[in-house]
Amino acid sequence: MRKFLISAEKILTVTCLMIYSGTPLDPFITDGFTIKEGDRTIFRFLFTLTYIVTLFLITLRWKKVTYVFSRDKFIWALIGVCALSSFWSTDPDTTIRRFIALLGTTIFGLYLASRYTLKEQLKFFAYMLGISAVMCFFFAILLPQYGVGGDIDANNSWRGIYPTKNVLGKTFVLGAAIFLFLAMTTKENRWFSWLGYFTSGVLVFFSKSTTSLGNFIIITGAFLIYSRILHLKYKVMIPILTFLSTIGIALYAWFILQADAILGTVGKNTTLTGRAELWPVVLQMIAKKPWLGYGYGAFWGEGSSESSIVVQAVQWDAPNSHNGFLDLWLALGLLGILVFVIGFGINFLRAIYLIRWNQTPENVWLLVYFTFIILSNLTETSLLDQNSLEWILYVSAIFTSQLSTRANYVKI
Repeated sequence: MRKFLISAEKILTVTCLMIYSGTPLDPFITDGFTIKEGDRTIFRFLFTLTYIVTLFLITLRWKKVTYVFSRDKFIWALIGVCALSSFWSTDPDTTIRRFIALLGTTIFGLYLASRYTLKEQLKFFAYMLGISAVMCFFFAILLPQYGVGGDIDANNSWRGIYPTKNVLGKTFVLGAAIFLFLAMTTKENRWFSWLGYFTSGVLVFFSKSTTSLGNFIIITGAFLIYSRILHLKYKVMIPILTFLSTIGIALYAWFILQADAILGTVGKNTTLTGRAELWPVVLQMIAKKPWLGYGYGAFWGEGSSESSIVVQAVQWDAPNSHNGFLDLWLALGLLGILVFVIGFGINFLRAIYLIRWNQTPENVWLLVYFTFIILSNLTETSLLDQNSLEWILYVSAIFTSQLSTRANYVKI
């Protein structure tokens, strides 16, 4: 009976991850277009189920969950700012509703960290992404009316089971990071991990998302740097990092100078699909409420007069700022930015120190994932997003890393 319950819990965990990542319901409901607020009834129901399941599971191990809960205060400080923002929000009802969803999402990340080891967590993500990859190929090849196109600039790009090609690309850049990490750190079923890594690369390629393709290459290089170079002696590490940084800056400068020619070959231009016009307008709106922002989830809420000003200025229906850091600033102001940056920076530097002191997979993964967070939020928004797979991984990565280096940690 015990084995059955453990297996059932694992299946529930993978199912919840699938709901947070994206299901085949997306293409059927949207018919190739981004989901609007009014179309999300069924998804709210599914997310609510995950909150209920998570609360039930953590009550079974409340002592250990309480211990894990106290390992990082900056995550809870950021969650607290989101809650407090309802007092100055331009749309308090939306802020409260989305805060509850964010809290439920955060608790699921807490549950993962308190229940499973890092490799167990990432294996669950790998199973979920493997299922998603198969369905993406199925929809793109056999049901192209749902799995191909949908975006204005899609150019027959794949989107699989996801609302847009950019979501497909971003999801499997993350998938590539997970599969590569498992392939390099785990001997068990290594063939599956390598297959997952190359499959992720194929899906990123067919998404025709230039940003995702670049991030795929950077994430691969970042893993090699973090796992092979950071633990070297300073007299070796510093010259290597200096050389790699110089090459990276030179390539970036070359890309900027040649951007029109490069992006033109894939049907794009240096406006990055409207972002160059969007970001200056967003910064103007930030300047109106720079310290506390407009409230968590309020600025881009349905019927928001503030976001309508942006939409009118850029002449396209922007669902967000297409930059996670700008959206965080819009939501919580400099207060939220400060709390996030301090927590992020402390954990990032701590992970580097611990890798050099005693290399552990948890801290290597934390650095790889933090790199993904930075890259993915430069042109898209997933930072501090409710019902987001990326936020779940952010929470679980930090708590798992904290647990792995606590000398006084005991299993409860």
